[in-house]
Amino acid sequence: MFLLNAKDKTPLYRQLYQQLRHKILNGELSSQTKLLSSRKLSQELRISRNTVDMAYQQLLSEGYILGKPRSGYYVETLHNTIIPTFMESTQLESPSEVPDPIKYNFKYGKLSPHAFPFSQWQRLTNECLRNYQEQLLDYHSFMGELGLRKEILKYLRDYRDIKCTVDQVLITSGTEHCLSLACELLKSVTSTIAIEEPGYAGAHFAFKNHGFCIQPITISHHGLNVKELHTSAAKAVYVTPSHQFPTGRIMSITRRLRLAEWAYEHNAFIIEDDYSSHLRYDVKPISSLQGLAPDKVIYIGSFSKILLPSLRVAYMVLPKELAQIIHKTAESRACAVPFMIQKPLELFLQEGHFESHVRKTLRHLKKKHETLIYELQENFGDTISITGMNAGLHLLLQVKLPVSAEDLIAWAAKAGVYIPIKNRIWIDSEPSPYPSILLGFGGIALEDIPPAIRILREVWLDHI
Repeated sequence: MFLLNAKDKTPLYRQLYQQLRHKILNGELSSQTKLLSSRKLSQELRISRNTVDMAYQQLLSEGYILGKPRSGYYVETLHNTIIPTFMESTQLESPSEVPDPIKYNFKYGKLSPHAFPFSQWQRLTNECLRNYQEQLLDYHSFMGELGLRKEILKYLRDYRDIKCTVDQVLITSGTEHCLSLACELLKSVTSTIAIEEPGYAGAHFAFKNHGFCIQPITISHHGLNVKELHTSAAKAVYVTPSHQFPTGRIMSITRRLRLAEWAYEHNAFIIEDDYSSHLRYDVKPISSLQGLAPDKVIYIGSFSKILLPSLRVAYMVLPKELAQIIHKTAESRACAVPFMIQKPLELFLQEGHFESHVRKTLRHLKKKHETLIYELQENFGDTISITGMNAGLHLLLQVKLPVSAEDLIAWAAKAGVYIPIKNRIWIDSEPSPYPSILLGFGGIALEDIPPAIRILREVWLDHI
């Protein structure tokens, strides 16, 4: 039984996530228990299916559940060495919290509390309350506030070489919402969507939950294998070309041009997730794929990795053909992002605070990035290989030890270092005999990186 309170400040999807997580950790939902479908649970709780999907996606991303094609979600098998660390408190924790024994946190996607300009945001929010009271009392366009879309368009033209008009820009409540809308638009185009292998598990299960067949396509040093794509039945493909998740590879211009040619030749669409385009440390951001094929690319961007994850603001740039469909079908729908989030963000962009915030954040993250790489190389040497460098908020480690990733994570947790259970980045089994670990460095303090890595060296190497 789930008790959701619409009057609570905590979003409904977060309440559902917390209660499901609690039931899994305390054994009320045992290993391999099948969860209700999002449709059935939404009907029982009288909430939107999207709310249930968001809760399930959060559980999936943190490794509490797994998805089985054409079957549904099942509770993951959790090792007893990890569970007690999380069960010391009976209070439901938010995803950003870690247990008391944990001293160092390598959670992926977490940002430092000192990074966000809270005073500026408070001033802009107060300005909205004073000057935009009439707008606060009304519903707003499904596409999002025109002023915010204009500011995003200006930024995308200047920094991402995006080619579009403001009518093609759509504001959403996060990347998952973008993917869900893309699925709605592509159902009449194809029944199969290709994705990168390895790749972002959230996209995989978003497509699967909307009934698409999933076609994994391997990646190489240059990016997605377009030859494999030509032999597939897919007429849509999901890619992260500017910083492939999780390897960090950049799709070469030759591969990008071949991918654009494939889309035009097969009358297909490309979903470009530009999730970390802001976060490049040693080179300038790569131009978007959308600029090469604006009629064939569904472009997705987000403020979560650079500004504030809890804002839940992302955006899409749709090809004209698909934008026209959205305009026709969305007349009776309101925007999923509140005006009190959109308007301060618009002013934040308009006044130039975003550019200065990005510069400041990049300087700080670059120091963390360089320190983490140095400490890993100094402490582990040839015992590890590192990918995903020069961009993003994480490094992907391959640990060349005859153990499992679960063991490495459990040993670290006992020693006070939190590493989240790795996302399921492979559809098929991982080809390497060695385990891979995702280390997020966005939220850990710079001075905490050296002692944290020294602890990992001691607990990992001492067990062998």
